[in-house]
Amino acid sequence: MKNKIYQYICIAFLLAALPSCQDFLEISDKGSVSPKIFPSTMEQVNLMLTASYAGSHTKGLYTFYWFPMGIYLYDKTSNLDATYDLRGTQLNNNTDLDCEYNTQTYSDIFRWVELSNAALEAIDQYWNDDLPDTQKEELNYMKGQALFNRALAYWHGQIYFEIDPNGWGLPLFNKVPKTIEEMMAPRATTKDSWDFIIQTLKEAIPHLIGKTDPTRATEWAAKGLLAKVYMQAGYKAEAQALLEEIITKSGKKLVPFTVYSAMFYGDPANEFNEETLYEIDMSINEKQNGPWAGYTTGSGMPMVFAPWPLNLKFRDKPSDTEFDIITNATGGWGNNYIHDANIRRFGFTLGPPPVKRVKNPNFDSRAERSIDNLPYILDPVYHQASIDERANTDPRLSMCAAQPYVDTFLDDMGRPTYYDKSPGLNQFPQIMAWNHKKFTNLLGYENQKNFSSDANYPIVRLADIYLLYAEVVKDTDPAKALEYINKVHRRAYNYPVDAPSPVDYKSLNGRTKAAPEDHLANDVLKYERWAELFAEGQWWFDIRRWKIGEQEVKYYKEARNGPLSFRSDDYYVQPIPKTEVERYNGKIEQSGNY
Repeated sequence: MKNKIYQYICIAFLLAALPSCQDFLEISDKGSVSPKIFPSTMEQVNLMLTASYAGSHTKGLYTFYWFPMGIYLYDKTSNLDATYDLRGTQLNNNTDLDCEYNTQTYSDIFRWVELSNAALEAIDQYWNDDLPDTQKEELNYMKGQALFNRALAYWHGQIYFEIDPNGWGLPLFNKVPKTIEEMMAPRATTKDSWDFIIQTLKEAIPHLIGKTDPTRATEWAAKGLLAKVYMQAGYKAEAQALLEEIITKSGKKLVPFTVYSAMFYGDPANEFNEETLYEIDMSINEKQNGPWAGYTTGSGMPMVFAPWPLNLKFRDKPSDTEFDIITNATGGWGNNYIHDANIRRFGFTLGPPPVKRVKNPNFDSRAERSIDNLPYILDPVYHQASIDERANTDPRLSMCAAQPYVDTFLDDMGRPTYYDKSPGLNQFPQIMAWNHKKFTNLLGYENQKNFSSDANYPIVRLADIYLLYAEVVKDTDPAKALEYINKVHRRAYNYPVDAPSPVDYKSLNGRTKAAPEDHLANDVLKYERWAELFAEGQWWFDIRRWKIGEQEVKYYKEARNGPLSFRSDDYYVQPIPKTEVERYNGKIEQSGNY
């Protein structure tokens, strides 16, 4: 399934390099393609469709910026290894109008919309009543996919650039702009923007019924996304009916823990599984190193938050400045690490380890070095205390984060080595600096995959649906809500999903793993959504619609760039980039009070 994606990324690269598909078709060069003959085959129509799938594989989205330079900073999944450029303002939810990451994301969301609209126009241009029924059926399927992609693009834009139900949403495009005036559409209201996405998905669903290719949009992908849109837009009755339909009729089920614990790391055997409603397909691009050239089949995001490995070949004598650790920084950038407050929220209560490693009495200098034969090791008392403490934490901690000098993965030679702290953080002994683990390469370094990670990114999966369903019924049927929360909770602890277990919550305000001062300490619904979907970009979706930013700031307190602050509703929304405001000659409404 992975190899399908390369074709449409390459096509998208060619298409997106042009101002619009209409411009491409209307140029006067006699050697070019004319709109009168293009598309002239079903294959050409499909190329336009598959280009719309490539909209998610852009620099501002899932190949580079979306998580490490965006969502992970806004929701505090990550802290920063250093005070990088304008990421500090993002980390404090006060994004600069000139921020290149926010600007690129805004641009690429609308590129995704344009590619999807171009596909819809190609489908309409090719359609005629004399086509065989098989081709008409295929074109209808293509139309459903293109509509889904357009809705998905707008979904990403809405959770970035709107918050006020009575305020401004996004410019709405249902066709490829043909003139400058059409390109400069004003911002619609937030309500109109959500309604546009809802209508687009409703239009898509009939065309997707019965389709099962997991790498493409399906009926259940569209219905799952629509349920999330309903929740964000405040249409809870509509959401409840749709969530119940998904649960009872989709055939989806929570996968066993053995699959769940292995489904986020690029293993094809565990991706596109029975739990997935839709995930963005990634594959290693052997012909392109990283996402810098534009489109790529894989993701460079894990390069940015790549783990820091302990170099097994460090020097014999201790160093006061580097604490006898020489970290191998060639496996990726390692710009992001898990914010310490997240480690505590999972239930890990130990403080940071001692700064200095201690001499290993069992070190054999004549033998090859390995994690079992190192001259300096983590203090054994702290090491054992960590292991004991980990036994009592939420199991999802070990799926999402890796503890320096305790957890192991494989180095570039295939040897087990410890996760390390970055050299820059050794001067901050109070920071635990656990490494990112979800979506990273557990079998080596990111550069061994051409910085093109093949870990897929879930957009909607059944655990998400279960927890949303619990949310909509908790006031009318708290027992049912609790049962759906416990289904997800049981799976995380490797218990059967549908039977009572020793780890079940007894009530909706039961005790979670969060610390007593954490606002999630006795809110099992919010805690489970946070823990279950950690590092998948969903917590930001929840923070915004619940408007719990102020509570989050009080819990996280500070980040790499200093104390955090809450700026009312502006906290939840990103600004329209300065370049876009200038392009509109100041006639586009800015978000919030930016």
